[in-house]
Amino acid sequence: GSLAFLQFFAKAQEPPKTDKVRKTEVEAVYRHYFQDGNNSAITGGIGTEKLSVYGPSFKYKEDLKNGTIALNLGIDIISSASTDKIDFVPSSVSSHDIRYYFNGSYERSLKNEQTTLLGGFGVSVESDYNSLSGSIGISTSDQRKLKTFSAEFRYFDDDLRWGLFNSTPSRPQGLIYPAELRGIEWHDEFKRYSYNLKLGYQQVIDKRTIIGLYPELAYQRGLLSTPFHRVYFSDQSLAVENLPDNRFKGALALKLNRFIGGNVVLRNTITGYADSFGIMAFSIGNETVIKLDPVWSVMPSIRLYAQNGARYFAPYQQHDPAQTYYTSDYDLSEFTTISAGFGIAYKPNRYIKERLLLKQLMFRYSYLGRSNNLNGHSLSLVIQTDFIRKKKNE
Repeated sequence: GSLAFLQFFAKAQEPPKTDKVRKTEVEAVYRHYFQDGNNSAITGGIGTEKLSVYGPSFKYKEDLKNGTIALNLGIDIISSASTDKIDFVPSSVSSHDIRYYFNGSYERSLKNEQTTLLGGFGVSVESDYNSLSGSIGISTSDQRKLKTFSAEFRYFDDDLRWGLFNSTPSRPQGLIYPAELRGIEWHDEFKRYSYNLKLGYQQVIDKRTIIGLYPELAYQRGLLSTPFHRVYFSDQSLAVENLPDNRFKGALALKLNRFIGGNVVLRNTITGYADSFGIMAFSIGNETVIKLDPVWSVMPSIRLYAQNGARYFAPYQQHDPAQTYYTSDYDLSEFTTISAGFGIAYKPNRYIKERLLLKQLMFRYSYLGRSNNLNGHSLSLVIQTDFIRKKKNE
């Protein structure tokens, strides 16, 4: 990120160290996101999209003799007014959900310290969605570390059935359909598989400029529909959302980080995207890091995003009943989005107890406004500390 970019220039001026520090990094994060809108896919593209998600997460990173291990554990508490409409029971259990997630990774540098291998796994569990993931990757640099190539492959195995851990005889494990559409098995698949390959090329142009190019390819197969999304047709008939059982995605991102003096870094990103559903998208964004003094920084940001709609999308009661595939999910519609935010970082890098280093406190806020009247707000608070485990002379 941009803070790391500032650190790159600072480290370039540091003399070589004769001590090796073995440390444990711990990061605590609290996030809160809330939104409102009037195009819920659960009720066919109309109705409230009011949603609140909040929860803590913890990251743990340990330096080992020949590598680094990282763990991340978190909880999201989700409250949604539209999810309540799955079964038309106000204030029912369906209006609240809890997601638990955990992932871990291991990185190991080879003897020349120019190549790093990495692997990881993850688990995410909530009432109607359970996911397992794995990843492998490699990163390699030239001797001067001015050019870096990277490749990472990620795999996801998702189970979209409700009740994997809390089913009962009266509510057996299975896909959740809207209340009035139950009794029919609309989908004969309940698994979704995703394969993602991300490549990267980064180059230091000079002491002030770093550029990066990041192509990404993805393929999904299985149940790509959301089984509790309703679709209302032009003849007023009703069905469960139905989308193709495979999807190809491609994206290309260009990043340019530029240190412009006066302790200011510009981090710019341009991204293009296309998929087999017919969506094409483009985004451009900037985050500026302004270092006010050795410990305080501010980070304003802005991002513009635009996409056309998928060929399978139509609003409420505008689908032809003869269509094979159909959705009224406005995430797949044509829209433009503007996101703007700011952050404040306090980076004292001082010990608050013996061997416990307070690295950084950071607060971020961002606003999202979409052209179909969806509005969202995101708040986060981050605390980063290091626990010095070992120091020895080389």
